Amino acid sequence: MLTKPSPRATRRTGTVAAVMLAAALALTGCSGGGDAAAETTETTLTRSVEGAELTVTYVAEGDKVTQQTTKNVVNYEASGIADRAAAEESVAPLAEQYTGIKGVEHSIEFGDDELTETVTLTYADLDIEKLSSVTGGDPGENPEDARDVSLKEAVKTLTDGGFTEVK
Repeated sequence: MLTKPSPRATRRTGTVAAVMLAAALALTGCSGGGDAAAETTETTLTRSVEGAELTVTYVAEGDKVTQQTTKNVVNYEASGIADRAAAEESVAPLAEQYTGIKGVEHSIEFGDDELTETVTLTYADLDIEKLSSVTGGDPGENPEDARDVSLKEAVKTLTDGGFTEVK
């Protein structure tokens, strides 16, 4: 029997979508200073919110982000989602939005007690305009500039939003 998601479950799905959106919005307004000889680094940030463990990992060359992976692990009970069937019904449409966008890999695995969603953005290949249309982000006047994401600015945006950098 399928039940209508509770307001809390709807809010939870909205929160996951908002976090994905916030992570994707690191695309805008963050010009990076690319240096071809710069060292490649990996920076990870985490946040717990309403039954979800959120992890964002940036791969960067110097200050220029080249890839971003966002992993959301959502516990059904803690987030107010009735069960796996309710999660599949409310979250599956989100997955369909990312299908066919160049530079985006998206997957959702539904378990008995939690779901795991992973979104990877590869900036060199990313179709900024299509991603922006899905997330509601603004690619700016020159969408190609959105590929230049500053690691420093992206980390600041997320830490200002409650994320903690993993050292």
